[in-house]
Amino acid sequence: MRENNNGGPLAGQAMALRPVREAVVFLLVLAALLLTPGKRAGADVIWTPDDSFYDQHYEDCDYEGRRYYANGADGYVTVMESPEKRNVLDVLANGPVLYVSMTYDKGISGKWGLVQYVLNDEGQPAEDYSWDEGATVGWIKMEELLSVYDGYSFAEEHRAEIQETDEGAAPKVVMPDTGTIYLWEYPGSEISYGTLESMESEISIDQTYQDPGGDLWGHSGYYFGYRNFWINLSDPGEANPELKPQEKPKLTPPADRKTLESLPKTGRSGLVLPLTVAGLIVLTIVLTAFVIRFMAVKKRDEEKTADGGRKES
Repeated sequence: MRENNNGGPLAGQAMALRPVREAVVFLLVLAALLLTPGKRAGADVIWTPDDSFYDQHYEDCDYEGRRYYANGADGYVTVMESPEKRNVLDVLANGPVLYVSMTYDKGISGKWGLVQYVLNDEGQPAEDYSWDEGATVGWIKMEELLSVYDGYSFAEEHRAEIQETDEGAAPKVVMPDTGTIYLWEYPGSEISYGTLESMESEISIDQTYQDPGGDLWGHSGYYFGYRNFWINLSDPGEANPELKPQEKPKLTPPADRKTLESLPKTGRSGLVLPLTVAGLIVLTIVLTAFVIRFMAVKKRDEEKTADGGRKES
């Protein structure tokens, strides 16, 4: 049987190089993390687009989470790189629906909304909730947008009919025989926020509303990642509730293609990465080179010491 010579020269060199490899791998992983833009999203966190201005000013931004029609006074809306830069990324004719995730209202130019969209096969903007590089991410003045009817609109319209509940007297949500609870944007909405196949804990109901058909609905502000949703307490497993049709609001007529094409677009500024991130990347590279150099010198000194010991013996 051939024995493994753990004390051989090749094994010794491999052992000596192991700290170098480990240090290099660690620093390369650190560099990769620094190069990856911060994402404030997850299974239980609010999704936001990848935007450098938001990353630098997120403490000054407010969560919006609403959909809006593009509705500029001149028939179009202007998508800017940021509220503080004059760089025009795009101009969109009135009409498309855009999701505003965050708003910024700290400057002198008014309130701005952060949007992200892609162009569909017809060249029209479509909502997008990914981090793909092909998406356009920018800021639009909120005065150029008109909200889509949603849960906030429903709460405003039915303020007098919605009842606040006390924690002790709030109705309970019971899992139906179908084993599925449907979560809705508002009573009568066609938009479902998702379903629950099980209940890890009780769902806190803070408001109730009785619809014209007699069904009792309950509102919850939060439950394991779901926010501001309604449940039909009379029939939680109802997959197709009676819809409450909403008319599309009257928008300013959209600008024609010729007008849009005549408007200037400057694109993004040349500096893409924030200076702090760029500085950290340079620091990581310098540290990597230093560690490699240090370990190489240490290995060479150990080899010289070992050679000297063998000559003396």
